[in-house]
Amino acid sequence: MGRQPCCDKVGLKRGPWTIEEDHKLMNFILNQGIRCWRTVPQLAGLLRCGKSCRLRWINYLRPDLKREAFTESEEDQIIQLHSCLGNRWSKIASYFPGRTDNEIKNHWNTKIKKKLKLLGLNPVTHKPIKKTEGDSSSKPDDDDRRGVTGVSPRKDDEKPEEIKLNFEETNDLFNDYQMLCDSFDLDSWLNQEPNKSSIGETNSTINQWVDRVDSFLSRDSFIH
Repeated sequence: MGRQPCCDKVGLKRGPWTIEEDHKLMNFILNQGIRCWRTVPQLAGLLRCGKSCRLRWINYLRPDLKREAFTESEEDQIIQLHSCLGNRWSKIASYFPGRTDNEIKNHWNTKIKKKLKLLGLNPVTHKPIKKTEGDSSSKPDDDDRRGVTGVSPRKDDEKPEEIKLNFEETNDLFNDYQMLCDSFDLDSWLNQEPNKSSIGETNSTINQWVDRVDSFLSRDSFIH
C-alpha cells in the first residue's frame, strides 16, 4: 500500500502564502511548538494541508535560516559530501545549520555542477572526464604538425608560392645551346679518326653546357 495523503485537500487553499498566513503559522509554532504536522493547520486556523505548512516553515519561516549566498568553503564542503553521499540532500543539509536541502540541491544544479565541468570533473563520479576518440581536442593541431614535419601547414585559401624564372639566364642558356649545335658537326665527328685531343675538347664543351643546365634547373634557382 502507498503512503496515505496528509489530508483530503477538499476546500483547502493553494498557491502563494499571504503575510497573514505566515504570521498565524509563526505565532502558533513559536508559542505551541511543532506537533504533528497533520494537526497544525487546524490548530493554527489555516486552510492549508500539513505538508504545505511544514515546507513553508522549514524553507522560509524558521528563524535560523541563512539568507546570504553560499561561500567558497561551503561549496567545497558540499562537493566533498556529495562525493561520499551522492544526491542525499537531506543528509547533506544536516551538516549546514540554517541551510535547507532544497536550497543546497538548487545551488548544486545551477552553480556547482557547471563549476566542476569547467574544471574537467564529472559531477556524478567526481573523476576527470575522459576524452573520447572522436573528440576534436585529441587531434594534433597546427603547432603539433609543425613540430613533427618541420613545415608549417598551408591553409586551404592560401595560394602556392609562384615560381619566378630569370628570363635573361634562360635566353643566355638557349643562345649557348644554339651556338653549340651550329659549331658541332655530328657526321664529321662520327667519321673522323679517333683523336683523343679533339674528342676531349668536344666532351669538355658539352660537359660545361650540361653543368650550366643542371645549375639552372636546380630547385634553388626557381625559388624567388
